[in-house]
Amino acid sequence: MVRLAAALTAASFLVVGCAGEDSRAGFGVPRQQEAGEVPGVREELGGTVVIATNGCLHLRLEDGSEPWIVWPPDAEATDDGGVRWGDAAFADATSVTGSGARVALEDLPDGANPDSYFASFGGFCDADDAGVVAFDSVDPAEG
Repeated sequence: MVRLAAALTAASFLVVGCAGEDSRAGFGVPRQQEAGEVPGVREELGGTVVIATNGCLHLRLEDGSEPWIVWPPDAEATDDGGVRWGDAAFADATSVTGSGARVALEDLPDGANPDSYFASFGGFCDADDAGVVAFDSVDPAEG
Protein backbone atom coordinates (compact mmCIF):
# COMPACT_ATOMS: atom_id res chain seq x y z
CA MET A 1 0.00 0.00 0.00
CA VAL A 2 2.89 2.39 0.82
CA ARG A 3 4.54 1.64 -2.56
CA LEU A 4 1.23 2.27 -4.31
CA ALA A 5 0.89 5.63 -2.57
CA ALA A 6 4.46 6.53 -3.53
CA ALA A 7 3.84 5.49 -7.14
CA LEU A 8 0.67 7.56 -7.30
CA THR A 9 2.48 10.54 -5.79
CA ALA A 10 5.28 10.16 -8.35
CA ALA A 11 2.75 9.90 -11.17
CA SER A 12 0.99 13.05 -10.02
CA PHE A 13 4.31 14.92 -9.97
CA LEU A 14 4.94 13.72 -13.51
CA VAL A 15 1.57 14.90 -14.77
CA VAL A 16 1.95 18.29 -13.12
CA GLY A 17 5.62 18.58 -14.07
CA CYS A 18 5.09 17.73 -17.72
CA ALA A 19 3.18 20.96 -18.17
CA GLY A 20 6.24 22.96 -17.03
CA GLU A 21 9.67 23.39 -18.56
CA ASP A 22 11.82 22.50 -15.56
CA SER A 23 12.95 18.97 -16.48
CA ARG A 24 12.13 15.91 -18.52
CA ALA A 25 11.67 13.93 -15.32
CA GLY A 26 8.86 16.32 -14.39
CA PHE A 27 9.97 16.96 -10.81
CA GLY A 28 12.20 19.96 -11.48
CA VAL A 29 15.84 20.05 -10.46
CA PRO A 30 16.52 18.26 -7.18
CA ARG A 31 18.61 20.68 -5.16
CA GLN A 32 19.54 21.58 -1.64
CA GLN A 33 17.91 24.70 -0.26
CA GLU A 34 21.30 25.72 1.12
CA ALA A 35 24.76 24.19 0.77
CA GLY A 36 25.32 21.63 3.48
CA GLU A 37 21.60 21.12 4.10
CA VAL A 38 21.97 17.38 3.52
CA PRO A 39 23.86 15.90 6.48
CA GLY A 40 26.89 13.75 5.78
CA VAL A 41 30.65 13.70 5.55
CA ARG A 42 31.82 16.22 2.93
CA GLU A 43 34.31 14.96 0.39
CA GLU A 44 35.67 15.80 -3.04
CA LEU A 45 33.62 14.01 -5.67
CA GLY A 46 34.17 13.55 -9.37
CA GLY A 47 32.60 11.65 -12.20
CA THR A 48 30.51 11.95 -15.33
CA VAL A 49 26.95 13.21 -15.55
CA VAL A 50 24.58 10.62 -17.01
CA ILE A 51 21.09 11.62 -18.15
CA ALA A 52 18.89 8.53 -18.03
CA THR A 53 16.11 7.96 -20.55
CA ASN A 54 13.58 8.98 -17.88
CA GLY A 55 15.32 12.37 -17.46
CA CYS A 56 17.01 11.59 -14.13
CA LEU A 57 20.59 12.79 -13.69
CA HIS A 58 23.14 10.50 -12.12
CA LEU A 59 26.86 10.74 -11.47
CA ARG A 60 28.89 7.85 -12.87
CA LEU A 61 31.69 7.39 -10.34
CA GLU A 62 35.04 5.71 -10.84
CA ASP A 63 33.76 2.57 -9.08
CA GLY A 64 30.99 2.23 -11.71
CA SER A 65 28.14 3.21 -9.38
CA GLU A 66 25.67 5.89 -10.52
CA PRO A 67 24.08 7.70 -7.58
CA TRP A 68 21.32 10.21 -8.24
CA ILE A 69 22.43 13.86 -8.14
CA VAL A 70 21.00 16.48 -5.79
CA TRP A 71 22.38 19.78 -7.02
CA PRO A 72 23.57 22.88 -5.15
CA PRO A 73 21.14 25.69 -4.38
CA ASP A 74 19.99 27.79 -7.34
CA ALA A 75 20.67 25.07 -9.93
CA GLU A 76 18.27 25.28 -12.88
CA ALA A 77 17.18 22.98 -15.68
CA THR A 78 18.50 23.50 -19.21
CA ASP A 79 16.64 22.83 -22.45
CA ASP A 80 18.77 19.74 -23.18
CA GLY A 81 17.73 17.98 -19.96
CA GLY A 82 20.86 19.02 -18.10
CA VAL A 83 21.45 21.52 -15.33
CA ARG A 84 22.98 24.98 -15.07
CA TRP A 85 24.62 26.19 -11.87
CA GLY A 86 26.25 29.59 -11.96
CA ASP A 87 28.08 29.98 -15.27
CA ALA A 88 28.47 26.24 -15.83
CA ALA A 89 26.18 23.86 -17.71
CA PHE A 90 26.12 20.13 -17.05
CA ALA A 91 24.79 17.96 -19.89
CA ASP A 92 25.01 14.24 -20.53
CA ALA A 93 28.65 13.02 -20.49
CA THR A 94 29.97 16.17 -18.75
CA SER A 95 32.91 15.35 -16.48
CA VAL A 96 32.53 17.15 -13.15
CA THR A 97 34.30 17.73 -9.87
CA GLY A 98 32.77 19.11 -6.73
CA SER A 99 32.29 18.80 -3.03
CA GLY A 100 29.41 17.24 -1.23
CA ALA A 101 28.24 14.07 0.46
CA ARG A 102 27.36 10.55 -0.65
CA VAL A 103 24.23 9.60 1.26
CA ALA A 104 21.21 7.32 1.21
CA LEU A 105 17.85 8.57 -0.04
CA GLU A 106 16.55 8.49 3.54
CA ASP A 107 19.24 11.03 4.54
CA LEU A 108 17.70 13.75 2.37
CA PRO A 109 15.26 16.18 4.00
CA ASP A 110 12.11 14.13 4.62
CA GLY A 111 13.65 11.39 2.46
CA ALA A 112 12.16 8.61 4.57
CA ASN A 113 8.60 9.89 4.01
CA PRO A 114 7.30 8.13 0.87
CA ASP A 115 4.98 11.07 0.16
CA SER A 116 7.76 13.68 0.20
CA TYR A 117 9.37 15.38 -2.79
CA PHE A 118 12.79 13.77 -2.34
CA ALA A 119 11.43 10.28 -1.63
CA SER A 120 9.07 10.42 -4.63
CA PHE A 121 11.61 11.90 -7.04
CA GLY A 122 14.47 9.80 -5.68
CA GLY A 123 12.38 6.65 -5.86
CA PHE A 124 11.49 7.47 -9.48
CA CYS A 125 15.23 7.86 -10.17
CA ASP A 126 16.22 4.61 -8.35
CA ALA A 127 18.07 6.50 -5.62
CA ASP A 128 16.68 4.05 -3.07
CA ASP A 129 19.08 1.51 -4.62
CA ALA A 130 21.78 3.69 -6.23
CA GLY A 131 22.23 6.24 -3.45
CA VAL A 132 22.62 9.99 -3.73
CA VAL A 133 25.38 12.52 -4.32
CA ALA A 134 24.37 15.84 -2.74
CA PHE A 135 26.62 18.51 -4.23
CA ASP A 136 27.37 21.67 -2.24
CA SER A 137 29.34 22.96 -5.23
CA VAL A 138 30.19 21.50 -8.65
CA ASP A 139 32.23 22.52 -11.68
CA PRO A 140 33.08 21.00 -15.04
CA ALA A 141 36.29 18.98 -14.70
CA GLU A 142 39.31 20.50 -16.37
CA GLY A 143 41.31 18.53 -18.86
